[in-house]
Amino acid sequence: MKQRIKIDKVAPNTGALDFSHLLDAPAGKHGFTEVRNGNLYFADGIRAKFIGFNLPTRSNTPDHQTAERLAERFASMGVNVIRLHAADAPPGPSGWSSSQENPLIDYDSGSSRILNEKGLDRFDYLVAKLKEKGIYIQVDLLVARVFQEGDDLDYPDAPPFFYKSFTHVNERLIELQKEYATKLLCHVNPYTGLALIDDPAVMTIQVNNEDSVFRGTEDIKDEKGIVPYRQELQRRFNRYLLAKYDSRKNMAKAWTYNGVCALGEEEDPEKGTVLFPEGSFYQVPNDPMGEWAGGVSPARYADFMEFGISVNRRYYNTMMDHIRSLGAKVPLNTSNLLNGTADIYSHSDADIMENNTYFNHPMPPFHQETLVVPDMREAVTSNPLTVHKDGEYMRTEMLQMASTAVVAGKPFILSEWNEYGVNPFHSTSFISMAAYACLNDWDGLMLYCHHTSERCDDQPDDVITDIFDAYNDPSLICQFGFMAELFLGSLVRPAEHQVDLVFTKNDLKTLPSSFSMPNTFLPYITRMRNVFLDQGDTYTGDADVAITAGFVNNGDLSQAKHAVYYSWSTYRDAMRHTSGEGRLERLAEQADEELSGAALGDKLLVYTDIASVAGAGDYTTFAANLDTAFKRWGVLSDDRGLVGNAMVSDTGEINFDPIAGTLRIQTKGCTYFSGNPASGISLTKDITLSVSNDRLSAALLPRNSESVDDAKTYLITLLGHTGMDETIFTTEGLVTIVDHQGKLYADTPEGSLFVRSKEATLTALDTVGAPVSDIQGAPADGGMIFKLDGTIPAVHFLLKLN
Repeated sequence: MKQRIKIDKVAPNTGALDFSHLLDAPAGKHGFTEVRNGNLYFADGIRAKFIGFNLPTRSNTPDHQTAERLAERFASMGVNVIRLHAADAPPGPSGWSSSQENPLIDYDSGSSRILNEKGLDRFDYLVAKLKEKGIYIQVDLLVARVFQEGDDLDYPDAPPFFYKSFTHVNERLIELQKEYATKLLCHVNPYTGLALIDDPAVMTIQVNNEDSVFRGTEDIKDEKGIVPYRQELQRRFNRYLLAKYDSRKNMAKAWTYNGVCALGEEEDPEKGTVLFPEGSFYQVPNDPMGEWAGGVSPARYADFMEFGISVNRRYYNTMMDHIRSLGAKVPLNTSNLLNGTADIYSHSDADIMENNTYFNHPMPPFHQETLVVPDMREAVTSNPLTVHKDGEYMRTEMLQMASTAVVAGKPFILSEWNEYGVNPFHSTSFISMAAYACLNDWDGLMLYCHHTSERCDDQPDDVITDIFDAYNDPSLICQFGFMAELFLGSLVRPAEHQVDLVFTKNDLKTLPSSFSMPNTFLPYITRMRNVFLDQGDTYTGDADVAITAGFVNNGDLSQAKHAVYYSWSTYRDAMRHTSGEGRLERLAEQADEELSGAALGDKLLVYTDIASVAGAGDYTTFAANLDTAFKRWGVLSDDRGLVGNAMVSDTGEINFDPIAGTLRIQTKGCTYFSGNPASGISLTKDITLSVSNDRLSAALLPRNSESVDDAKTYLITLLGHTGMDETIFTTEGLVTIVDHQGKLYADTPEGSLFVRSKEATLTALDTVGAPVSDIQGAPADGGMIFKLDGTIPAVHFLLKLN
């Protein structure tokens, strides 16, 4: 039943909803974070895991009272990290801009090189209050800075917006970034007595948000001041080509395949006229067997990937060297929003890998009330194995996209993610991501974003005024404590096995549309990471299974315990200079069992024609063959992996069935169900739930025991549809227009809770943990039954067994 509720962005949780026990204040008491064995640890040897929010733009400089109240609120939710994000944004009247009165950068000076004293004081005070409560911070350097004419730029007419990719290329822009890093990181905070560079409450420092030389700029090529930067990028690309090939003649020969030259008649690297391929928001795919000539030529793409990797690596290493020279003691991160493999590799000199991913992200332009959402889906019924079906390669699942940037030997943090409340039932995504993060042994989860405001009293508690401000999204906030305890306490165990996806140097030079195919299955069942071979093409790792990335037809997995081979190209290299014909067929001769489109043996699985298996973006056959191989090799038992329509983790604790529309988590320390509750919900062997809601998320945490089977007190959260109760959804094709109307609501449970106990009490709690009412139980079948009629405006319940 729809019940209106309220969620205040600064009111602290109390009682059973107080998760401050998950924090160990003050932040930094265990020493600086460091990397050990591919994960984050504190200096004293304690494993370091982080869950929290982004605070972007003006929220970096709140008034002192707001800073105090936010720190208290965050701690009570179980938040132990805040990403201080986009503090460099220029001032504006509201939203995604810095405070006009208290920005961190004094743009009124005519440059972007001076820090504003009032804004810096507020920034410092927020850091100190977070630290006091045991909340760590990630410091971002370049995010939204708009360079000014007064910055002594190389070119006139500075663009009136922040721009990407050129910050990696232009030397003056790099020097300005170094200068900002020095000023921000070396300034001594008067409230902590430490500079950020010396403060162990800083968990990591990020060089540059969502940026890469692979980011496309064609859409802004005619904007004020952009032309000379694009010309500089082209000059550098041409110098790179000339250094590689020495002459146009040599280059034309290398770019020729079957008599067709991909180099245009007017293009000459000596004259600087060879064009670079245009990108998009992500590294664009490139068919390794696609059309040879023109702007999409595999040859042009391959050489630009080589060039881009060198540019990115030089830039990020230059910046990281500078930050370390200042005295940085924590692991550093380069950037995020990494999807293409060359892009990921070019960022992998970082100590920590990060990535961003979203589900049901609205399309720009963004309006506060009305949003346009392409292909709005419900996460619990979205099948990752068919996400690309019929060529919808831009469609992604959060776990699939996040996993593309997980690199062997590096900690991994999801630095931005969310499933925005445009779909009425979206609670599944949050706990699902936390559970799979545990399975894959990730190190951090930071949601975007808590709020964009500098005050504690200027945003309502019963209306969604900005979809990106998640402070009062019931599906997120009402589950956050459960999610924090699940992740920080590792209530879902890490996977029992390891799978490596192996990339050769040649794989980095192309990008098939189905490049993320393995990610739609592997991280759902076991731990998956990406391995880049810097020396040669032979894998020498220790994973239970190694899989060739298969962009081109190379990669030697003969030393792997078990190997999976396939290739989207018949050539061993992206330039089509060396044939790989017959290679997979020869490997398949070692197999003794025929599968659909593949051959299986005791140590290897070979897909001889991957296009016939998964060329249309439906990966069910690909996954089924992997599942069969894993079970033959003893990597999975019969009740793990693909079981009917479900994907079951190799620990047996996570069961996701998108056809049935259910996610189930059953561990020693917690129970979770989300989706269609028609068949009933078993929370423990003695606690069951039967409801008539068409969708429900049910989370159970023991409060006085580490085991769900031994506890006498439980926190139960029951959450159905959420959002604004008069919202209008208008669907036109694959696009949905969402018009938020009404007030904040949550669909409360309608049915009954059965407890196998002679005596028990059930108390409904409000959104911060205060008791709302006691629900009377009645004896039934050797226990007690509590009727839930949906009339109480509460989604949290405290169950006590006597």
